[in-house]
Amino acid sequence: MSARLTSADRLDLVLEGKYDAVSVRTQMPLHRLRSLATLLIQRNWLCWLSSRTPSTLRQALQARFVPYTLMLLVAWAPYLTLIWPGALRDDTLAQYLQTAGLHRYYTQHPLFDTLIFGLFWKLGDAAGSPLIGEAIYTTVQVMLLAAGCSLILCYIRKLGVPRWLRVIGLIYLATSYVVVGAVGTMGKDSLHTVFFLPAAVLFVETCLTRGRVLARQPVAVAFVVVLFATIASKRTALVIVICAGVCLLIACDRGRRRRHAACCLVLAIVFAQVIFAPIAAAATHANHSPSREIWGIVTQSVTQVARDYPSAISQDQRAALDAIMNLDRATLEMKPYRSNETFQTLRTDPSPSASERFAALRVWVQLGLAYPGEYFKAWSGPIRGWWDPHVNFAYPTDSDYLLRGGYLRQWATFLPEDAGILHDGIATRNADDIADADTRAALRVTQITHDLAPLMGTSRKAQWQRDMLEHVRHWVRDNNPLTAMALYVTWIPLLTGVILLIQTIMERRRLHRDTSGVSAYPSGRCAAFSLLVFTMLSLYASPEALFWYPIPVFCSLPLFTALPLCTRS
Repeated sequence: MSARLTSADRLDLVLEGKYDAVSVRTQMPLHRLRSLATLLIQRNWLCWLSSRTPSTLRQALQARFVPYTLMLLVAWAPYLTLIWPGALRDDTLAQYLQTAGLHRYYTQHPLFDTLIFGLFWKLGDAAGSPLIGEAIYTTVQVMLLAAGCSLILCYIRKLGVPRWLRVIGLIYLATSYVVVGAVGTMGKDSLHTVFFLPAAVLFVETCLTRGRVLARQPVAVAFVVVLFATIASKRTALVIVICAGVCLLIACDRGRRRRHAACCLVLAIVFAQVIFAPIAAAATHANHSPSREIWGIVTQSVTQVARDYPSAISQDQRAALDAIMNLDRATLEMKPYRSNETFQTLRTDPSPSASERFAALRVWVQLGLAYPGEYFKAWSGPIRGWWDPHVNFAYPTDSDYLLRGGYLRQWATFLPEDAGILHDGIATRNADDIADADTRAALRVTQITHDLAPLMGTSRKAQWQRDMLEHVRHWVRDNNPLTAMALYVTWIPLLTGVILLIQTIMERRRLHRDTSGVSAYPSGRCAAFSLLVFTMLSLYASPEALFWYPIPVFCSLPLFTALPLCTRS
């Protein structure tokens, strides 16, 4: 009977202890013994990769947090060596102008971020150069992001996710360009990610436990703190937290657990928007900057119609639109790949009344019903990078690109009206006293170049560093699908969402068969996934597909892709 057994059958019997391994060796030819050994190794590897180790988060952190963090830091170190001391994004330089006293504080960029950056720049100034402060900031941010990514890996281990997915997550966070390239950038999006990662973990845990975890006071306090920092560090985060928070509350059990979750959400929003924001604005005497980006959907659409079909807009419709924006200027300056040029024509002094805005929205709807193709054309251009896998990007590797050409002319406009023009380091006369406009603009550029000189020099690298960065840039930009934002912003989340939806439907059908009724609560995993969904929707509502915006998505993706494979609680 044993002669008829296949190698796989014998392996199963050996593993179960029902077959003598010695008899296997004596009854089988050598080549079959080798195939049995190979099969044994393969099965061991498959068992190892598919194994699950659900545990408490404390146990997962004790076992894996330090090794994960060290592995990430070692993996990121070569790239950080190439770009050291880091790279600024354009908005960060505008924040430097505020902290350096070259421009008044304003609220277009979160004051929370501006004040944190300013703290490091002042620390660098005390040590001799703001670049030292930038290097210190980069070091701190890298450590915190490594800790946040390790927290995610430990958490999905706690959820009982198969080892093969944890290994893929570790390899992705350690080597993927979209993650590694972001950790050394000094910008509000990478800073926001520092707080978004622990907030996402606590949000998911709250959804999966239906609010039970918030009964523990330390967890509730931590949730409020990281949610506060998440909201305060990015303007769009408030809407994301409110929308995803509604899904969280629905997922929580009724009664005290839902009230606990609601209190945490409300406290975080109050601390960020009612307490911190007014106090920071008052302390810095910041100018209020109205949020106009969402109006870009309106301005870009009507401008597209005005450009392609100018006669389609009646005089009354044009008058209604001109009450909130400069339609003629928007038509001349419009760019198909972003809406900045059109929403910047919105009138702010005086600000349009509520009735004027309502009239403009009514015209927007009328034109949209008449020219839906033009609206789709206007909307698909700025968001192409979110869905087109052929559009990739490269992170900056230094800050000197912000200190030349058009950027310098842009920063020169930030100088106050009474700024003195320097000649040999001595202030002489005001730029406004010079009649010739071109001369005045050139002198202001000279002034701002002098003011920003302490930040210059990050592109002066050794030849081997420049050669390596050039190779990296070619690899990134030469039709590399792994550096397409769409892969991480749309297609992987979409596939994960479809799987979760199918699982939820099947679970409800099972409950319907097994019990007299279907559970009144939606899937906790779907509620947890809503945080990623609303973050994605905020990207699709953004004025352009800029690679800075999805950094929180890039770094948190292993957390949300693990939801379909987590063990049932």
